[in-house]
Amino acid sequence: MIQHELGPGTMLVMMCETPLAERLTHVLDDLDVVGYTRFSGVSGIGATGRHEGTAVWPGTNTVILTFVTSDELVQAILRRNEQIIAEEYARRPGYRAFAIPAEALA
Repeated sequence: MIQHELGPGTMLVMMCETPLAERLTHVLDDLDVVGYTRFSGVSGIGATGRHEGTAVWPGTNTVILTFVTSDELVQAILRRNEQIIAEEYARRPGYRAFAIPAEALA
């Protein structure tokens, strides 16, 4: 059974074009991050355009949330994500990440 840590840490919120999401969750798995939540089929607009999942505005986004207690792990995740984007994409896909101080209570 997965054991979640309680106490202070960082809520890492990553938003990306859906095709990138699987690569980002592989990073979390490779770095032994204990759990994440993924919301797929999210619509929005940003620097790479509108993503509504329709014929007029194709494509969708994914939001990935995870809580980590190590600042070093947050930086490792972000570095690996940027490395994947730089090495595997000719055009930078939509991707934003936010590190929010948080406390796990339960």
